[in-house]
Order: sequence, then C-alpha cells, then structure tokens
Amino acid sequence: MSFYGKLRGDHEPRLESIARNLEVSLNAKGGYASAVEVYGLGRYDGHFATKPLLDELCAEMLGVVRAYEPRLREPKLTLIGRDQGLWVRFTLTGLVGGQPVTYHVFLHSVFRNVSVRRG
Repeated sequence: MSFYGKLRGDHEPRLESIARNLEVSLNAKGGYASAVEVYGLGRYDGHFATKPLLDELCAEMLGVVRAYEPRLREPKLTLIGRDQGLWVRFTLTGLVGGQPVTYHVFLHSVFRNVSVRRG
C-alpha cells in the first residue's frame, strides 16, 4: 500500500498485509537487516543444494514465519521444487482467523531474494 493510501485511511486487506510482511521478513538477511542480528535468513551462498541444507533452510524460513508473522497460525512450509528460472518454490499453509490460507513462496537460488504470493 502506498504512503498516501495509508494517510487517506485506506486499509490493506489482511491476507495481502500478511503476504507483504512475510516477503519483507524473509528478504531480510541475518546480520544486515537491523541492529538485531538474528532477524532474517542466514547465508547460504557457496553451499550446494544438499538435502540437509534444504532441510535447514526450510526450518529457518519457518522459524522466521513463526517469529515475525503471528497472524498466521500453525504454519507449515513444503518444498515444491525448482523451476527453470532458478526459483525454488515452496507452499506455506496455515490459519488466519481460523480459516485455512495458502501462500506461494519463491526463493531465487542465485540472488536469494524471496517473493510471496497468495495461493
């Protein structure tokens, strides 16, 4: 939502707000996001995509979701695979207001930026 939209009192829909917050939280890089060094994902450059590394990455991403997006209850992150554009695809499910929701999470395997879209 734009700055002026916020001043006008426009309200961002809750599910879109959650997606935006997830994207910001997952794009933060540990040690670089703020004075809080534990905020954001760790460094995975220079590592091969082995099963233990992918399990660790999934666990860390889920930890970020649990820590910084309390509106999403009972989150579950599932690795879907990689597409031809070097994006690693995940599905994030959980409950918002007691209703099931799905988000698609994309992690670029080279640039490490994250994109989150409602499912």
